[in-house]
Amino acid sequence: MEINRPKAAKQGSRKGKRAWRKNIDIEDVQKGLEGSREAEILLGKDDVNFIIDTEGDENLLKKAPKKLKSHEILENKSKAKPLITERNNKKIQGVQKKDVHRLMRLTGRVVGDSKLNARVEKDGLLRGSNEDLWGSEPANKSDSMPEILKTKSTTGYTKAKHAPKTMKFEPIKQGESTKDIDAGKSYNPSLESWKQLIQKEFKDEKERELKRQELLEHQEKIRSMISEINEEEENTTSGSESDASDEEDAEYRLSVNAPTKVKIKTKSKRNREAKHKEKMKLQEQLKELKEQVKELSNVEKYTEETEQKQVAKKPKKSSKKRKLFKYDPVSTPLEVKLSDELTSNLKDVKPEGNLFYETMKTLQVSGKVETRIPVAKKRRYTPKITEKWTYKDFK
Repeated sequence: MEINRPKAAKQGSRKGKRAWRKNIDIEDVQKGLEGSREAEILLGKDDVNFIIDTEGDENLLKKAPKKLKSHEILENKSKAKPLITERNNKKIQGVQKKDVHRLMRLTGRVVGDSKLNARVEKDGLLRGSNEDLWGSEPANKSDSMPEILKTKSTTGYTKAKHAPKTMKFEPIKQGESTKDIDAGKSYNPSLESWKQLIQKEFKDEKERELKRQELLEHQEKIRSMISEINEEEENTTSGSESDASDEEDAEYRLSVNAPTKVKIKTKSKRNREAKHKEKMKLQEQLKELKEQVKELSNVEKYTEETEQKQVAKKPKKSSKKRKLFKYDPVSTPLEVKLSDELTSNLKDVKPEGNLFYETMKTLQVSGKVETRIPVAKKRRYTPKITEKWTYKDFK
């Protein structure tokens, strides 16, 4: 047999499609059909031995865990598909992939990369220091920063050495952030709890309304007083003008005051007054001495009382409310339902409340966010009207 003999070109088949169909080998198919026929003759059809169960077992349904009615109501039974939003592949939970990879390298979570290499790439070798760990003790590092920057720097160039004390303090709480919810606010409350809630809210609203009316009355009173004062000032100015005119007319008149009488004291009267003064002084001194003697006799009694007070004295809790900000936290709106609005069924319950409003209130109550109110923009100074002197150029 020759090696590396050139192969002859393959000649295409001259048979047509019909010839190929005639000569197909279907022995395995025929064997399978014969086997199925024999099985059907001996054993019968499969429908006799096997049944397809389309209904299911009732006992298994009973054993299955039952769903809550609230879960059935809240379950999404809509056949429409939910909206599919396009995902931004460049971000991972709102952060760019590059930043995530950089942070992972710095923390040493990337396989095949060390923390040191990542830190050197970020900070460089300028911040590092060459020290012999097994040699002599390192010399004290001297700050290369000039003293002027340390003492008189207006910018934040100097690094803080100590954290402020206030960082360790707890925020001053304005009140309790978590309160027990009243039973009357339920979707199906009892009659007693619902009535108690209405009475409580009615009292609070009544107090607020009374305070508001008092404030309005006080404002009206102040306005009336201001108007009366202005009227009195106008009357006094008119009266002073008339008085001035009368004085001008009556310059020639004599004095209206009664004539002064000269009262001369005699020597005997002066002596009597001096003796009376001395007598009164002596009486006052005697009175003071008697009081001092009385107090000295009661010294033991006073000492016993003071000792008893010191023993029974307890540190009083400061009833003064610590106020963190200028204004109080946001007042909660009324959370009461009338008899018509009450729903005894959970299906008819509608979502109420505002999550943003509630979280804002909890932050204000806990002292983490400053309480503020909307303030109208006002002028800092009254507008000054001046006359322009441009008309003088035309004179």
